[in-house]
Amino acid sequence: MADCLDIADKANQGRLSDDQLEMIFTELNAEKQKASKAQNSLDNLETAIFNRGLVMAREADLARKIEKRNRYMNVLKEQKLMTLIERADQMTGNPSLGLEAALVGVNAPFEGAARSVDSVTGALVNSYSGGLIADLKKAGLHTKFNNMKGDFEREVANVLGDLNLKTPVGVAEASADAIALAKIMFKYQRAALQRENQAGSYIRLKEGRVVRASHDQRRLVKAGPEEWKGYIRDKLDYEKMGIAPDRIDGFLNSAYEAIVSGVRRDGDRTEIGKAFTGPGNLAKKESASGVFTFKNPNDWYDYDQKFGRASLREAFMQDIQSASRATALMEVLGTNPQAMVDRLIKRMEDKYRGDPAKLKQIKRETVGTGALQYQAALDEVTGDVNIGSHAGLARTMHWVRSLQTMAKLGGAWVSALSDVAFIASNRMYQGRSLLDAWGDGFTAVFKGMSRGEMREFADRLGVGIEGQLGDFMSRFNAADDIPGQTSKMMSTFFKLNLLQPWTESNKRGVTMMIANDLGREASKGFDKLPEDLKRILNIYGINAKGWELARKGAKKGPDGRVYLIPGEIPDVKMRENVFALLVSEADNSVPSPGARERAMIRRGYRPNTAAGEGIRFLTQFKSFGVTALTKSVGRQVYGYGAKGPMDQMKRGVGANMGLINTIVGTTVLGYYVMQLKELAKGRDMRPATPETFLAAAMQGGGLGIYGDFLFGEANRYGGGTLETLAGPGVGAAADLVDLFQNARGVIAGGEQDLGADTLRLIKGNVPFANLFYTKEAMNYLIWYQLQETINPGYLRRMERRAKTQNDQTYWLPPSSVVQTGGGFR
Repeated sequence: MADCLDIADKANQGRLSDDQLEMIFTELNAEKQKASKAQNSLDNLETAIFNRGLVMAREADLARKIEKRNRYMNVLKEQKLMTLIERADQMTGNPSLGLEAALVGVNAPFEGAARSVDSVTGALVNSYSGGLIADLKKAGLHTKFNNMKGDFEREVANVLGDLNLKTPVGVAEASADAIALAKIMFKYQRAALQRENQAGSYIRLKEGRVVRASHDQRRLVKAGPEEWKGYIRDKLDYEKMGIAPDRIDGFLNSAYEAIVSGVRRDGDRTEIGKAFTGPGNLAKKESASGVFTFKNPNDWYDYDQKFGRASLREAFMQDIQSASRATALMEVLGTNPQAMVDRLIKRMEDKYRGDPAKLKQIKRETVGTGALQYQAALDEVTGDVNIGSHAGLARTMHWVRSLQTMAKLGGAWVSALSDVAFIASNRMYQGRSLLDAWGDGFTAVFKGMSRGEMREFADRLGVGIEGQLGDFMSRFNAADDIPGQTSKMMSTFFKLNLLQPWTESNKRGVTMMIANDLGREASKGFDKLPEDLKRILNIYGINAKGWELARKGAKKGPDGRVYLIPGEIPDVKMRENVFALLVSEADNSVPSPGARERAMIRRGYRPNTAAGEGIRFLTQFKSFGVTALTKSVGRQVYGYGAKGPMDQMKRGVGANMGLINTIVGTTVLGYYVMQLKELAKGRDMRPATPETFLAAAMQGGGLGIYGDFLFGEANRYGGGTLETLAGPGVGAAADLVDLFQNARGVIAGGEQDLGADTLRLIKGNVPFANLFYTKEAMNYLIWYQLQETINPGYLRRMERRAKTQNDQTYWLPPSSVVQTGGGFR
């Protein structure tokens, strides 16, 4: 080998590194050994090596072409991004908003301001997922897809692997349902792969591959490296992976270390981190983040059950989401997103070095820009902020936060009734009159409840499907990227508290309204469109030329109305831009946090670290307030082109009707929501005092996150002051500490009411016990009974305290149902 390297090095003249040369010779040597074992013939040996050399030569030529293509694409993308930065500077005087727009979107209405990596990712994920769900429902396989396991799941995996062969041979033992289900999954798997390659990747689907291998770090750590390597060693096809026999042990060792450390997550695509250059790629350099290729689908399935997600459905959806994220990153930022962001920052600093104010904006040092740092935003859209989420500490902390969610948000649907006001405000921004906008706000949920053909039509629009994707809790939490039983419990909880069907129906309804708005105007040229509609199209990168392509997608829906259907648009990029518009506008109408809000909340801190876990506890339940400010209030302030709040205020009442509507509307609805909660608790309504209306503003979300700090027991979810400031997990921990201190006092002869304190702690932390339609029944039937038994006279004291502190009485006094000392009257 050393002599070969010396000879090749002289011919190479420095064009390839020693490592690259060695890898090429290693692969050829492996081909030699394989041919020798197969047949002891010199002719066959030479032929095998020669053929392999031809393949590598073709791959080398292809790699050069790919590298050239990517260099060209990256240059064009850099120029487009600099143009975006210049547009931001011209409209707002803040060039840094251009880069922020490319990453996570901004409210300023310059062209492309909302066409971000985040919005394109959402467009791709939801377009694939919406089509998948619609096809599954049409075939009557949706329930089987969600619940597949055991032999049926194995059958589907085998058929999917067969479909990924160059020449599928069929799976004789597979049922008709398994074949039909696998064909639907393959359709979207292949579409995602092809789109990723168009964006800049060069991924050749592995022969017989099912989906990308998933790994459960907890299971790997529990088993240990030797058991894991012993199990997987004989299941991998090292020839297809390009790993020579003498490198297998090194590959498995590095793979295990990478998986358990979280250095590379199982959903990462290494192709977006480099521009596919040189023979290092052609020799298929082994990498701990490389794609595992199993010998057959059964080997993949067995590994997934023992060391993976143990779910074909979850692994498949993760594959779709990973491909969508990689595509969006390359589509907006090129094949090396981190390098592109760094280069753009450097170019901005060079261009505006003579303007200290703009340099501060670029460095994110001003009041208006400091809330969001570029690296935090990039980590959100790449998913790097979730690295470490499968480690032991992170999983435990995620479980604790999930417990708090299921113990505290049982009444979230009642609180969410104020979404009607947010829908109305956003519809006004889209061009509807005040009355029409409120009509849309009240009817969106009913429009989104349609069934049959209209439901399939809505699914294909790609909106209102979060619950089916397992990502529903993120509306109210800075979500952690962890699948499994906890997420399934969360999904069940949000279905039972009615928040999931409420949110999804509203989003579907709003989306159909917007698609209908666009469909009605599709007969007009861009210049003839209403100004509000042109502004909306413009921020998603749909200009006059783009509109000519997009409006070809206008078709009649099942109800006879004309809609702009993104799936019917021939041009790929315009199709994705319209999908991005529909998905993002639904999230604006029914406030749901995106990467921008999560970057502000999590600040780029990763799980399984002290800072990362701390910030996730402190900000639990805060995402709605942040989202209300950034998406609803922020859009009304900056969305018409104003450079700041004062600039917008100077434009008069008429220009600020959307902002007034947001604050007044959410306050009024918050008032009714708050009074409904009081009545549900058995209390009379609160008196109409200034304090009550302040609480109503915070309940509705009109004052955003500041409501958490201004009124102790009146935040959107009914938490106390400590819970509001520090998060419910910290509040529960403080209650537990107090309980232990009281226990010490009792042991020392004190008179602390240990029983009552223990009961309150248990009551406040039991999952599913606070569902709004069962909470009060449980209070009167169980909790009040226990409290009165432990502490006789407790209920009458509670009633007097409500009268003294809030001037409030009970329409159904607990003491009228439960007698002193316990028992029913």
